[in-house]
Amino acid sequence: MKKWMVLALAVGFVLTASLSAQADSILFPWVVKDKDISTVISLVNTYDPGSAKIRYHLIYEYKKTTANGQTEKCEEVDFCAPTSFNDVVVFDAAGNFNGGSPLFGDTTVKGTKYTTVQGTSFALPVDGPRRAFLIVDNEMYTTEQCGLGYETPDGTLYGEAMVVDIANGAAWGYAAYNPRREANVTSWRDFSDNESDSAGLIPSDSFGEVLNGDTMDGVADDVEFARVVFMPPKTFTTKMFVTPIANEEIADQWWGSYSVKVQLYCYPGFGGMFDLDENCISFDQVKDIVCTDASTLDHFVSSGAWIIFNNTAGPGWANLRVLTGSSLLGTPTDQATVGKLEYNIGTTTFDGNSVRGAINNFIWLRAHVR
Repeated sequence: MKKWMVLALAVGFVLTASLSAQADSILFPWVVKDKDISTVISLVNTYDPGSAKIRYHLIYEYKKTTANGQTEKCEEVDFCAPTSFNDVVVFDAAGNFNGGSPLFGDTTVKGTKYTTVQGTSFALPVDGPRRAFLIVDNEMYTTEQCGLGYETPDGTLYGEAMVVDIANGAAWGYAAYNPRREANVTSWRDFSDNESDSAGLIPSDSFGEVLNGDTMDGVADDVEFARVVFMPPKTFTTKMFVTPIANEEIADQWWGSYSVKVQLYCYPGFGGMFDLDENCISFDQVKDIVCTDASTLDHFVSSGAWIIFNNTAGPGWANLRVLTGSSLLGTPTDQATVGKLEYNIGTTTFDGNSVRGAINNFIWLRAHVR
């Protein structure tokens, strides 16, 4: 949100709960923790607090168990770490590199040692394998209690994630999502897409990072969707990374129970995917996702249709949309971030041409409006 709070006024404002903190915030929708896979997080703070103090507030939402089921809810842990104007810190959220402490010999910020409730570690403090998402804000503060901070300007945080396959020597990454804050947005925990807002506000997701299934005006034609290409499954494995986003009515990402449905389709109301000869392979599969997930493509396609697609030995493509989740599985929302990872370990062959070594290709799917 684009507000600048004067420190002199802020000091007199007493916050009563951790959830009351306001600051700029960024979202890392997909964090992976495993003994062989690391998520290297880079954080940059560009807010100058003057004579005040500023810190990072990290909030992890992680799957309750190492089973990482598609409909399994998440649990939360949060803690703070010091930062300063123009500070950059890089750490491994999986804790494989340097135990989660800052990398590359970075031990202090403006002479102050990086410290958290885990000593110096910024890592997700649970066993792996785990899937999670991470929220980070830069709160200006006068009390040592983590989360009791004051507002900082929009756009003063930047972040990147690099997911590293240690065992196979491959990596993929993305830039963290920092939503544009409009005047009617009052929570730093609001990552919702307001693109369909009747007030005509500038979209929160400037680059279409969030797929919005909400029609707002009841017109089905304005539902957002994404297009996605699938490489031949005999050559590549494809995973779909999905993290539900609290919509405008909820506007609070700080929970691990949001539920959405995801569907691939050829035409509106007609589930399926196109093969390399423009045939629509029809199926009615709709996949439920809670908190966050990364499942292989066959989970989004009926078993019969998957066999047909696999037997074509070619690529395909589909439209993808997000539908309101089930209240039986969690808190229903109709928005999500979706990414596609295509990978192969070892030698990959394209029509007789070989590529040696692992291939990892990740694309954050962007929103369109029909």
